[in-house]
Amino acid sequence: MLKKAGIILVILLGFVVTGQNVFAMEQPNVEVKVISPNQVKDYPGKETTVKAQVTNHTNQSIKDLVVYITMADMGKKWTVNLEDYSADKPEQVKELKPGETKEISLPIRFVYTSNYYLYVTAASAHSLDIYSSNGIPIEIMGNTKINPTIIQVVSIGTPLIILIFVGLNFTKNRRKRVA
Repeated sequence: MLKKAGIILVILLGFVVTGQNVFAMEQPNVEVKVISPNQVKDYPGKETTVKAQVTNHTNQSIKDLVVYITMADMGKKWTVNLEDYSADKPEQVKELKPGETKEISLPIRFVYTSNYYLYVTAASAHSLDIYSSNGIPIEIMGNTKINPTIIQVVSIGTPLIILIFVGLNFTKNRRKRVA
């Protein structure tokens, strides 16, 4: 028992001395990173270009890579149909050589008010693996500042004013006919 504990201690010390982390994460084969913007806070209609880098960390070429935007609506808790956002057209990379990095530009127009996370995703026709960037926060704000009290006053007051005007006009015309 003491011998096993000693062996385990030596192995753990070996990792500490060499500076290696037992729990280190393996680097992905393909890294996708959003360069810009790092966030968006604007009104509906905002058009921008999402710039991303795709890096091949393998020792083999990756062919027929498709790079595209994905978005999740965090306010409504669902994914977004990017056709509405003019962002449904992916960028195609015919070949990404070992160690190569390519910059991709993907246009998007934000349409609806909500809070989103935007990701850039890459997939190859020759692999079932999907690679995605970290999400960037998108806040599309409503561009109206309407006071509900004013809306109520106008929605009730307008028909009343019209009714009074029509009633007075009707009474005035009736008096003219009788006289």
